[in-house]
Amino acid sequence: MSLVAKRFLHHAHTYTQHAIVQHKMALTLTRILQTHRPKLQNIFEFGCGVGNYTSLLAYLYPHAHFVCNDINDYTQYCNKEFLCFDMEHIDEILSPRTFDLITANAAIQWLNQQKCLQTLPKFLRKNGVLLFSSFGVQNFWQIKQLCGVGLQYLSLETYQEILSQNFEILHLSSFQHTLCFESPLEVFRHLHYSGVNSLQKGFFLSKELLCAYEKTFSNALTYDCIFVCAKRKDTILHKHHHIT
Repeated sequence: MSLVAKRFLHHAHTYTQHAIVQHKMALTLTRILQTHRPKLQNIFEFGCGVGNYTSLLAYLYPHAHFVCNDINDYTQYCNKEFLCFDMEHIDEILSPRTFDLITANAAIQWLNQQKCLQTLPKFLRKNGVLLFSSFGVQNFWQIKQLCGVGLQYLSLETYQEILSQNFEILHLSSFQHTLCFESPLEVFRHLHYSGVNSLQKGFFLSKELLCAYEKTFSNALTYDCIFVCAKRKDTILHKHHHIT
């Protein structure tokens, strides 16, 4: 199991309390979905975690059949069909099943995004919808500037370029949400308990670093949230091209 997966599993019981921004993102996704009002019978959600976003979708589509996925076993949190697997193996696990909606909230950034986005169209039915949220290049910029670590996030333009091959983009937007904490230690506790800690194993949180964070950023932490809704084109291309 990867370090990231272990972190999320270990903090599953604290996720809902601390994942304030992720909950706001989930609500935004449901609003985007309601704007386009697709008829959905079969829904695949990957990276479902403890199922907060799943619950919102199930309220909107109570009669839809859900297939929920995560790399960790969250069966105890999920009352839908749950499949525990790494999305790297989606071909062998899900083929030949197809869905009206494939969706994920704040999960795709942990994957090889280009590979994932070029693989998913084959699992969508004609006019099927891909709906997801992720994080942009300015996500946790304070952490990256001070600590020199962080995930490789994609820009809106890059998402547009990757998706244009097999999708008609219906919605593409972003917003930034900055949280303010009482102390620098609370910033890193938030990262820890919400499972989004992108700090490397063995990272040492020194007193000097905490003081520098407070002095430089006044204990603020910025999320750069991205939202994508796209409809599968009638004809999809299976040839992958690399985005630089």
